[in-house]
Amino acid sequence: MIRLMKHGLRPFGAAICGALALAAPAAEAQRALQGELSFELGRNQEKSRNYKHIATSLGTTFDNGVGLQLDLSVGKFESVISTQPAAAVHVYFAPGGGWALGAYLSGEDQRPGNYVHLGLEAGYDAGPFDLEAYAAYRDDRAASSDGSRYGIAAAYAPDSWNGAGLFGGGHVDEGLPGGDRSIAYLGTDYRFGNNTRLSLMAGRTDLSETVMKLSYSITFGDGPRFSRRDNMSTFGPY
Repeated sequence: MIRLMKHGLRPFGAAICGALALAAPAAEAQRALQGELSFELGRNQEKSRNYKHIATSLGTTFDNGVGLQLDLSVGKFESVISTQPAAAVHVYFAPGGGWALGAYLSGEDQRPGNYVHLGLEAGYDAGPFDLEAYAAYRDDRAASSDGSRYGIAAAYAPDSWNGAGLFGGGHVDEGLPGGDRSIAYLGTDYRFGNNTRLSLMAGRTDLSETVMKLSYSITFGDGPRFSRRDNMSTFGPY
């Protein structure tokens, strides 16, 4: 998986082209596809470091409630020469009532190591309120610094707010070569009528650093069932 991810720009570009091609068909195809394409810019104020990130999530939920989701992303920090590609696959069961339970496998090229995550996740979608939590085991493919990643995220966007919403959460990485890290964040977003969304997030890390992230996303169908859990999606410009 890691060798493939090092050439992640090519399959990621193909995935984007596929997503854009699928955005235009008739309503039947729109209902079968769920996911989003996201463009992000961020800044770590204390480090004076900017970053850019592009990601997509594409999947479907079958009639029996079983669903599949594929995540692909690539990003870059200003002070790091190489890009950081990531890929993940989610398998979940959505029995109804807004609940979904799943498992995911991800791999990412995150300097200074290559990591594989194997995790469990749960989500609850009750109309204007969305909540999800996850916990994952991390395997460092280049060293013996295995550890864990876990977090929680929530969002609230009632119809009476006319497209506006709030979101927030927190994430922790334990057992990294450089020590544990964490982030807590809050944000606001606005959903336009053409299935696009603009969001702004502000977070605070365990190093007392302030991070900001501006995102513009295009939604397919009902959107992704679970959030992306790669390093840049989770911690932003840490």
